[in-house]
Amino acid sequence: MEETRTFGPLLLVIILAFIVPFLVSRVKTLRIPIVVGEILAGIIVGRSGLGWVEGHDPVLDLLAEFGFVFLMFLSGMEIDFSNLGLMSIGSGDDRTGNPSATKENFWERIWSPVPMGLITFIITLIISVGIGLVVVNQGLARNPWMLALILSTTSLGVVLPVLKERGLSAGRYGQTLLIASLIADFATMLLITILVAQISHGLTLDILLIVILFVAFFLIYRLGMFFFNRLSVVRRAMDEITHATGQIKIRAAFTMMLTFVVLSEVLGAEIILGAFLAGAIVSLLRTPEDDELPPQLEAIGFGFFIPIFFIMVGVEFNLTALLNSPESLLLVPLLLVAALAVKLLPALLFKKLYPWRETLAAGFLLSARLSLIIAASAIGLRLGIISEPMNAAIILVAILTVTSAPLLFTRILPEQDERPHPIIVAGAAELGMDVAESLLSHHEEVILVDPNPDRIARAQRRGLKALQANLVNPDEALCEYLDRAQSLVCTHTDTDFNFTICEKARSVFGIDHIVAQVTSPRDLPRFESLGVATINAALDRSALMVMLTRNPAMYQLLTRTSDDREVTEVVVQNPDCAGRYLHDLRLPGDILVMALRRNGELLVPHGYTQIESGDHLTLVGSYNSMEEMRTFFECN
Repeated sequence: MEETRTFGPLLLVIILAFIVPFLVSRVKTLRIPIVVGEILAGIIVGRSGLGWVEGHDPVLDLLAEFGFVFLMFLSGMEIDFSNLGLMSIGSGDDRTGNPSATKENFWERIWSPVPMGLITFIITLIISVGIGLVVVNQGLARNPWMLALILSTTSLGVVLPVLKERGLSAGRYGQTLLIASLIADFATMLLITILVAQISHGLTLDILLIVILFVAFFLIYRLGMFFFNRLSVVRRAMDEITHATGQIKIRAAFTMMLTFVVLSEVLGAEIILGAFLAGAIVSLLRTPEDDELPPQLEAIGFGFFIPIFFIMVGVEFNLTALLNSPESLLLVPLLLVAALAVKLLPALLFKKLYPWRETLAAGFLLSARLSLIIAASAIGLRLGIISEPMNAAIILVAILTVTSAPLLFTRILPEQDERPHPIIVAGAAELGMDVAESLLSHHEEVILVDPNPDRIARAQRRGLKALQANLVNPDEALCEYLDRAQSLVCTHTDTDFNFTICEKARSVFGIDHIVAQVTSPRDLPRFESLGVATINAALDRSALMVMLTRNPAMYQLLTRTSDDREVTEVVVQNPDCAGRYLHDLRLPGDILVMALRRNGELLVPHGYTQIESGDHLTLVGSYNSMEEMRTFFECN
């Protein structure tokens, strides 16, 4: 008899996915993550609740597994390789003449974000293995290594939005936490894959097949770089068919993801690793012209597939098995304490760089776990090394940590510093001083930095705020400014020195907006690979002369500083502006919207242009009106 399929359970799950964000948003005191609400909704309608949705519906099972794969794919896309690749805080030549520079450079490398992330993860893993062995010896678990990896996980998907909400993601502190959580995510995925291969096939050469995944990763990356960067016709062809019905970039992303998932299946590796590597490739190959790709993929994932995964986690949650197992009930508080301890103890290393509040807050935030711990537990359940009661206990611990960790972080850490965000100008030669004076005329806070004491003295005589320091090896006073900096301008004539400074600013202090003088055109690509805006006199002089010839008024508007007229760019963050027409905003009379940049595309706005959240508006007007508009558009 042919099995009949119904879409009724899928409809119920989709209705829950639609309703949960509304319900969660009403609970303002706890700030429950939406995914926790989805798991709780699944528990209510699943096997532990009303029983309206079965745990083995073939349609829901397929969509939930695809949602899980999609979540890992998006996690891989979140990697910023310009940060990960820049491990050394003290790289480059020492320009201070200090004989102890080598020793200082060594310790500065150790206390930079990537080494700190690696060290804290190694300590976490060692403590987790110890706890796993104790739990197994007490007969509460079967495999100490899987339990250790489960405890070692963290949740980049929780850490990132919490830091962004507090405005901390761009600074040194935020970058350290982001890289620590990213390393924990990737390392545990890799180790889980190896452990599963060992359990499934034993210590055979088949484990080495996992290496093929990484070989494929590097080969596809190199081929992608060749086709998109060397053969510009390929990039142009893709841009031409990226339209409503073509969406070639979305199709390419799905192709990449499923290619690595199938390759992982063929090699006997876990599909989470393949999906993660596919997302990392997309992140590596993405260019500024592809800025619209991540939001589109996130809309597909978080709008449909990923909520199904989390709701089905709740549907399959076996509360009865947990309640009927005294050992597993005892394990819940023990696992919760262990989950906090394995993150809080290694986080004590942060005390070397930050006060106690920041140190403890970091430990609690890194203890947040969700998707990966649930995935690892599900893998263990499938392999028979984790029982149903243990799986239920782990899911419960995940819900508790992901709910409490952001709350504890917010309570412990004081509100963000409200002091102004300066612009750092590197180099106090004539060009640097001219740039600083021009920025001051636009009412910006400017700090000139140079290791040369004579230049600093000359800048101070001209009334500029100048600091004798080396941006390659910043001291504590300079770090305080760098942590708050909104942008950096490199005016040194030494290209290598400028590049080292840009590396430091991006990787250690998370400064997004960096402008650098580059004397040789052949050095432009390596600066642009960091996301640095470059100025090259040989290439830019002709463009400025063309502008002066064709648009003298525009040139004068952009370059003069003798009046109170301003040209600036603001990002629309005010939810009251989203969806409104430009002519309905009632801007002050002397404010003109010259351009609108949306998802990498430059638009010429008019009165009936609809404003969207995240739009970049180029405004011209008086200084006072500009400050009013900046406050209006950027308030959230």
